[in-house]
Amino acid sequence: MITKFVEGNNIYLRPYNKELDLELFHFGKNNSEVRETLFLFSPFTKEQTADEMDKWISCKDNVLFTICETNSNNPIGLTGLFRIDMVSRAAVFFISIYDSGYWSKGYGSEATKLILKYSFDILNLNRIQLHVAKNNVKGVKAYEKNGFQVEGTLREAMYKNNEYFDFYVMGILRKEYYK
Repeated sequence: MITKFVEGNNIYLRPYNKELDLELFHFGKNNSEVRETLFLFSPFTKEQTADEMDKWISCKDNVLFTICETNSNNPIGLTGLFRIDMVSRAAVFFISIYDSGYWSKGYGSEATKLILKYSFDILNLNRIQLHVAKNNVKGVKAYEKNGFQVEGTLREAMYKNNEYFDFYVMGILRKEYYK
């Protein structure tokens, strides 16, 4: 039986399930297209991927969901909140569509909407932030479409292919979400 924790039009979010999801997450962490967007530089074994997921899930300050396509029930990526601070009512947003065949179909934007709804309506958070490479134009546009604003630039924050890249810090506040 599939547990749909949060449901949208084309996707739903459900709890991570090692048996159903590990293969996709391992593939994503080693796939060159996905690695480029996440700035991953080392290969991951299946055991390392499982260990990382276990660490993320066991941390009480994280909430993770597998993104699944509604029609097929196929897992396509991972999203969630890290470093949830219930005193400051803030968290860091993460999303990755691990199968590039599902890129540019609106799934990432829909997953972002679902996480924001969960963040503000259920967790009663006040601020969600993220980091995104400045040159990730599609990503920046998708985040802006969902109400995130560029708050600053981390200059030369990451290194890849003999070049340093700037990253945006983007955020959305509760009052902006409800506007």
